[in-house]
Amino acid sequence: MDFNRFILVVGCCVSMPVFGQLYEFSKAERLPGLINSSAEESNPVLSHDGKSLYFVRTFDTKNSGGIYDQDIWFSSLIHGTWIAPKPLTPLNNKLHNAVISTHLSQEDSLTRMYVLSSYAQQDVRKGISIAERNKGDTSWILKGKLPIPSLDISGKYVGYFLSKDESVLIVSYEGSDSEGEEDLYFSIKTGDEWSDLETMGSTVNSPGYEISPFLSPGKDTLFFSSSGFKGLGDADIFYSVRKSKWNAWSKPVNLGPGINTSNFEAYFSLNGNKALWSSNREGKDLDLWTAWAIPPPKLLYTVSVKDVSTFQGNDGSINVKVTSGVPPYKFQWSNGQSAGDLSNLRKGEYKLTITDSIGQKVQETLQINEPVAKVESVIRFPNIQYKFGSWDFISDSTVNSLDSLKAIAKLLEDYPKMVIELISHTDSRGEVPRNQVLSENRAKACYKYLVTDLHIDPRRIVPVGKGESIPSQWFDPMQKTSVVLTEEFIQQQKDNPMLFEYLHQLNRRTEGRILRLDFDPTTAPSAPKEYLEFQAIPK
Repeated sequence: MDFNRFILVVGCCVSMPVFGQLYEFSKAERLPGLINSSAEESNPVLSHDGKSLYFVRTFDTKNSGGIYDQDIWFSSLIHGTWIAPKPLTPLNNKLHNAVISTHLSQEDSLTRMYVLSSYAQQDVRKGISIAERNKGDTSWILKGKLPIPSLDISGKYVGYFLSKDESVLIVSYEGSDSEGEEDLYFSIKTGDEWSDLETMGSTVNSPGYEISPFLSPGKDTLFFSSSGFKGLGDADIFYSVRKSKWNAWSKPVNLGPGINTSNFEAYFSLNGNKALWSSNREGKDLDLWTAWAIPPPKLLYTVSVKDVSTFQGNDGSINVKVTSGVPPYKFQWSNGQSAGDLSNLRKGEYKLTITDSIGQKVQETLQINEPVAKVESVIRFPNIQYKFGSWDFISDSTVNSLDSLKAIAKLLEDYPKMVIELISHTDSRGEVPRNQVLSENRAKACYKYLVTDLHIDPRRIVPVGKGESIPSQWFDPMQKTSVVLTEEFIQQQKDNPMLFEYLHQLNRRTEGRILRLDFDPTTAPSAPKEYLEFQAIPK
């Protein structure tokens, strides 16, 4: 029975990382509280519990090295407000100082802080030092350097990011193989060993500079500031999603005018859905800014499924309507189609993947059903075509008759008690006796391939030829109705050679009819030998 099934998808199976779903942000606002000043604030780093904020302050007379020095300052979050910051005195000196990241030990008793290595007789900041503090202590104690020999970097500028699990280090600096100025490099920790620095690839590195890297907790999305990609101004913040390897990334995406301006933006981090970065968007020194990341609308859709109306028919269909998401949408079906709707479908399973423009992805498996098999039911086989005047199969780039015959074999395997009549036809060209024998030979050619090549029991197939006696039907788009493909009708299309040959080919068809559904291999008689013998075509 022909019927429709309507499926409403109320959820979605998103197969990409959360950070890859950035869509838009709330209006940017200067970080509330007393952190921003007439000096310059940059490099914000939140503590593991979100209650302390470490940042770099420049152009402050209280800095250890004077107004042009860069010191670490910190503020505490009290009753939802950042209080007046103080210099992190134990870790500041007359060199440039900055916090890279903070980490809490598994025992929750020790906090580790990674900072620029600026604690020797000379400026050796091309490295990372480790400071620690026990629970309850107020002072930080330096414990040495991160043991990565390749961090002995030449060049004027360098920046670092260390992942939360302390296994991935991303560095920005101008190396000998840089695309332009500062590029992004990575090092991976395996056991106790760190790999040598490697470039993150030309997709994220540009002829400009790439600085202030930040990696999402899932280590799948990279945020960075760049002057080398198309943006809104001086330096913009972009993000890119890791494909597989650490040097394979998606094309960088600009975070847009909510975050970026015509001035300088950098040092971006995303903590939950709270963004924090540094900007001089008001034409003054850098300040710390914040915004909320607004999640995109979930990718939702509805599906209407129409089953096949006849046994082994091909009039099933699937219609898909996307009701929510970020357009445009891409559709990919398991049968290779890329349209939103499918028609002329046979019974079977069809897998659908929908992807929207920001990478949200949903997958669904849909089933096209058909009525049960009945004796005398006509079976519309997949396309089996023959060369003109011959029973040789056509198998080329346009049609593969052997694949169609394999579909018949699959049908008989699925219904082991089915016995079918295999009926072949010809077009109306040629003499009637000649066409009759030609059609019988075509049916026998199908029979022979199914029996000898695909090992179907010969007793389950009866080859029959009908010559030109039963023309096929075709839906005429001009008359908008089905017409019988008689010789008279096809002759009327002679001025259109392609259509003329196509209609004749539709008549040169093979179809089936169910004879029985009670086949018993223990009692069925042998198949006639003449089913494998071709006849000579009358002249």
